[in-house]
Amino acid sequence: MSRLLSAQIIADSIPLSLEEAWLRSDIYSKEIRLRGYDSEIGSENLANVKSQRLPHIEFEGSYGKLSNIPVFNDGILEKADYIPLEDHSVYDAGIQAYFNLYNGNKTNLEISRAGKRQELLTFLEEKTTSEIHYKVAEAYLEMQRAMEFEQLILQNIERNDKRLAQIKILYENGVVLKSDLLRAKLQLSRQETNLLEMKNNVELATQGLNILVGYEDEQLIKPTDSIRVNLLKAEQTYHDFMHDALTISPLSRIAEKKIEMLEIQEKELKADKLPRIGLFGDYTYSYPQIKLYPYETSPYLLGVAGIRLSLDISAIYHDKHKEEAAKIAVDRQKLEKEHTDDQMRKGVKAAYMHLQEDLEKIAIAKLNIDQAQESYRIVNQTYFNQLSLLTDLLDADMQLLQARFELVNNRISARLHYYQLLKITGEL
Repeated sequence: MSRLLSAQIIADSIPLSLEEAWLRSDIYSKEIRLRGYDSEIGSENLANVKSQRLPHIEFEGSYGKLSNIPVFNDGILEKADYIPLEDHSVYDAGIQAYFNLYNGNKTNLEISRAGKRQELLTFLEEKTTSEIHYKVAEAYLEMQRAMEFEQLILQNIERNDKRLAQIKILYENGVVLKSDLLRAKLQLSRQETNLLEMKNNVELATQGLNILVGYEDEQLIKPTDSIRVNLLKAEQTYHDFMHDALTISPLSRIAEKKIEMLEIQEKELKADKLPRIGLFGDYTYSYPQIKLYPYETSPYLLGVAGIRLSLDISAIYHDKHKEEAAKIAVDRQKLEKEHTDDQMRKGVKAAYMHLQEDLEKIAIAKLNIDQAQESYRIVNQTYFNQLSLLTDLLDADMQLLQARFELVNNRISARLHYYQLLKITGEL
């Protein structure tokens, strides 16, 4: 029955590699999709700022009725005399246009700042993608760890079950004491409890991964990647990773773009003190003609075109403190970038050293398993020859299981530290 259930579980499981999990997270992760929307908005804002180079054109129209005009010859408290109007209608329709020739280079600065912001949003999207990929790797490896532990415990239970059967025969023949039988049963019960814990861990880890890659919570997954360490860039030196972190990492480029945006903002404030020059035109069709004397109760067309010059004199003293604040903001952001670089250097150093430690631990863990297997073989043989105690055999059994656990942990840890390096350097 257990084998049939296991076969059904395998049949219902979806095979999934870590690379495939990353591809699915790019599609289904809500955080990545939100950043994608931000990038699209930034692209539209950039196009909108560029459109400001085109002429500004407005159309206006109105229609109304005039009342008779009261004239208070004897004061506003006395009865007024009214000037009758021949026609009470009034209407006009006009078009206005303005084409900017020069505004202190402010339009170009706004376009440049919008372009930098678009690049910033792109780097933020890359940063979010890298962070989500690392979360997917964590969930995927945690699921693999729980599955590996589950298989090791199953193997241990099978070994304990066989040993218990042998001890029962020895007990029935009066070779061993009842205490040995009880100890063997207790050991098996503990491992069965541990197996339940591992099954729960597999289920929880699978749910966490399913949420990240867009599967239903209860979907079973069969990881196709091996937990063995086969890292493409594990041979890179610390300086190689550091160079990548400071040149291509989204964190570094985000800090750079923030500096560039603040520098452009500082230039925009200085541009406010420069003159603005542009071409304008205003053409209006109106009725009646009351703008120029003599007045006429007839429709008329009035047009004016020319060049307009304006200068905001108050900006000379109004923007003084704004400019100083903008300059301080640039200096602050430069210091912020230095702080970001410091944190990246620390992160790369720690992850790189831990990766080297894990690789050393893997080699040691393999030797430890060989030693534990040999110790278990010897103690197992001596126990059934009545030359050692059951407690020694159970200890040897647990040491072998623990050695195998450590190898799994070290392999998972090495891969996590490797992916952490890739996340920091912007290559994940």
